[in-house]
Amino acid sequence: MSELKNDRFLRALLRQPVDVTPVWMMRQAGRYLPEYRATRSTAGDFMSLCKNAEFACEVTIQPLERYPLDAAILFSDILTIPDAMGLGLYFETGEGPKFKKITRTEEDVAALPIPDVSTDLDYVMNAVSTIRRELNGRVPLIGFSGSPWTLATYMVEGGSSKDFRHVKRMMFETPEVMHELLRKLAVTVTAYLNEQIRSGAQAVQIFDTWGGVLSTSCYNEFSLQYMKQIVDGLIRDHDGRKVPVILFTKNGGQWLESIANTGTDAVGLDWTTDIDVARSRVGSQVAIQGNMDPSVLYAGKDRIRAEVEDILSRFGNNPGHVFNLGHGIHQFVDPAHAGYFVEAVHELSAKYHQ
Repeated sequence: MSELKNDRFLRALLRQPVDVTPVWMMRQAGRYLPEYRATRSTAGDFMSLCKNAEFACEVTIQPLERYPLDAAILFSDILTIPDAMGLGLYFETGEGPKFKKITRTEEDVAALPIPDVSTDLDYVMNAVSTIRRELNGRVPLIGFSGSPWTLATYMVEGGSSKDFRHVKRMMFETPEVMHELLRKLAVTVTAYLNEQIRSGAQAVQIFDTWGGVLSTSCYNEFSLQYMKQIVDGLIRDHDGRKVPVILFTKNGGQWLESIANTGTDAVGLDWTTDIDVARSRVGSQVAIQGNMDPSVLYAGKDRIRAEVEDILSRFGNNPGHVFNLGHGIHQFVDPAHAGYFVEAVHELSAKYHQ
C-alpha cells in the first residue's frame, strides 16, 4: 500500500501534533452533490450503488475532488449487516429503509444467522480495497458500522421509527431476547469492522444513531456495553500503523465519560454539547470529533466562518480535535457552502497548532 500523503486525521485521533485541524463530514458522499445523484441514477438504485465496487469508489472520492477533506469514508449503509442476516433490506422512495422480515420474537432472533462477513458482505470489502487503491495515499479511508443497538432498532421496528415502541417493548418485556439479538450483532460488527481493516480501512467509526433515545441505565446495558465489546475485539494495529476507533452516539453528550472509558480513541460529539465542556470532561483521555450543527451550512459564508471560529476557539490549543458536523450533511445544502466550511477549518485553525 502507498504511503499516506496526508495523515493529519489519523494523527489528530491519536492526539498527536498536526499543522491544521483535520476535517471531514459525515455523509460527505451523498445527495447534496449533483455528481452523486448522477452516479446513483446510473447505478439504478441505492443498493446497486453500494454493491458495485466501482460505483461505491466513485462516490466515495467525489467530495475529495471538490474539497480538501482530510479523510474519505467508505460509501455503504449501516444496514448491510441485517441484510446479510437474511432480513431483505429495501428502500422505498421518501420512506427510507425497510425490511421484508421483522425481528420481534425469541424465535425470530434464534433464526438469525451470524453472517460470514468475508463472503456474505464481500461487496463491502471489494469496495474498501478498491477505494483504498484509488486513493493512492491521498488521505486515510474510514470504515464504519452501525452499533448493535442502532441496528437492532431497525430490525425490530422494520425500518425507521419515531417512537421505537416495538424495540423498547422487547427491551423491557423480554430483555433476554434483546440481549441475544445484541450479542449476535456485536459478534458480527466486530468481524465486519476487522475485515474492513484487513481490506484497507485505516480508521473505523461506530454510528450509534439511536443510543440517545435510551435512559442512562438502558444505554449502559443495551448500547454501550456492546460497543465496548466491539472496541475490545478490534484490530488496533495494521500495516504498521495504529487503527483509531471513533464512537459516536447521537444525543449522547450526557454519557461522554462512559463512552471515553470504553477504550475508544475518539468520541464523536453532536452539536447539543459545547465542545469546550466536552473537552473539560474527557479531552485528555480521548480525541473529540465534531461538532457544528449541519444546519449552519444553510447560512452564508460569514456565518459559517464565525461558527467554525467559535468551535475552534472553544477547543483551543489542545491536541486531539477532528472537525466534523454534529451529524450528517443535509441533502439540501449548497455544495459551495460545504466548501466554505472546509476552507474555514483549515485556514482558521492554523493559529491553534503553532
